[in-house]
Amino acid sequence: MDTVQKEVNNQGLVPQVDPPGVAISIKELNIPPAVIENLILKHLAAYPKSDVLHLTHLLGINSHIVEDLLSILRKKSQVEVFQSELSSHSLANAHVRYALSEQGRVFADSAFKKDPYLGPAPVSLEDYRDLVEAQDLRINTITKTDLTTAFHDVYGANRLIGTLGPAINSGRALLLYGDAGTGKSFIATRLLNALNTSVYIPYAVYANGNIIKVFTKHHHYAINEEESLTCYFKQQYDKRWILCKRPNVQVGGELTMDMLEVNHTEHNRVWMAPLQMMANNGILIIDDLGRQPMPISTLLNRWIVPMEYGFDYLSLPNGQQTTIPFILTLAFSSNLSPQDIGDPAFLRRLGYKVQFSALDKSDYQDLWKWVANSKELSLSEGMYTKLYELHNTSQVEYLPCLPKDIAGICRDIVLFEELEPCINSSILEQAWALYFTDDA
Repeated sequence: MDTVQKEVNNQGLVPQVDPPGVAISIKELNIPPAVIENLILKHLAAYPKSDVLHLTHLLGINSHIVEDLLSILRKKSQVEVFQSELSSHSLANAHVRYALSEQGRVFADSAFKKDPYLGPAPVSLEDYRDLVEAQDLRINTITKTDLTTAFHDVYGANRLIGTLGPAINSGRALLLYGDAGTGKSFIATRLLNALNTSVYIPYAVYANGNIIKVFTKHHHYAINEEESLTCYFKQQYDKRWILCKRPNVQVGGELTMDMLEVNHTEHNRVWMAPLQMMANNGILIIDDLGRQPMPISTLLNRWIVPMEYGFDYLSLPNGQQTTIPFILTLAFSSNLSPQDIGDPAFLRRLGYKVQFSALDKSDYQDLWKWVANSKELSLSEGMYTKLYELHNTSQVEYLPCLPKDIAGICRDIVLFEELEPCINSSILEQAWALYFTDDA
């Protein structure tokens, strides 16, 4: 990797692999030329009178390839030269703009109907597989120091570090279980903080005649996004890929089986990658396991082959099937006990089962101090006495969720009553009553 790419970026992360090189010929794109031709037609329909530089920016490929394909499309009478814009200073600054011909508009309309994807050129499924395998997080193992640093501000996490670290390095699936409010989901979302590497995510993948969109701003955090579609030839960076933090995809009770297959929404007919494909080289968290509309057994059976063999079968829109790499950390989070979740055959495939419980008194008290300070509230001398009295009376454990939730109610009361920003025993008791029901 050259010096530029080796430098730590503004997120404190370093790419795990050398950046994918820029293709300098149509053949090196490793996808059928017709796919790029149709994409150029669609871009010209969406952005009329574009020049080569603009199309290069939109497609993320070498400008020489764009020029070659435009020449082919002109010979087919689908694209025509719109005009030459001459600079007032010099004829050398002239550049050509392109537009669709009448025939080109017909082909563009047909291309949109077949596949409405509009964006950077896709990468081949083979290139995608190779890079995902090279970016396997198990290659760059973490240490106890890495995880301790990542969880430095998570109270009570020290009890879990010894288990979570080996679990991440193993690449095997995790089951995080315990009572509601014990921090399972929060800890799961922080796991990737221990990793100091970034990964390349494709905007789209071409698989057996289908363009599948992979990158989404909802699930991927781009690094240096403003430069993501600019081709720097000295850095040899293929801009069909975008440098991101490792994916952290989380889904809960809204999960349906359709979200685990190539699909599209009613309003957007672009074919989207399934969640596990978006989460490759990162983590996929199935939160609130048991609240999904399908039976737990149906959901768990969907993961047996990917968990066992490291690849997943997908049904494509054109009826064909293909395999994609399944190289990610799969984490299930549930309030249910392992025995209530799955049979022994499935539980065996869950490499690590981590139980979450309430905090000890010391961590609980430290968490209260931190939360109160973050909300610009002070704590009165008698506040802790009243707090532990309420816990004993209500028989409620020291759950990590309580300081944030109850302090938030206290702050609402203080602001409304125009009181000093301090949680005293009276305000705490009032907030406690509002938070818990009589039968809590």
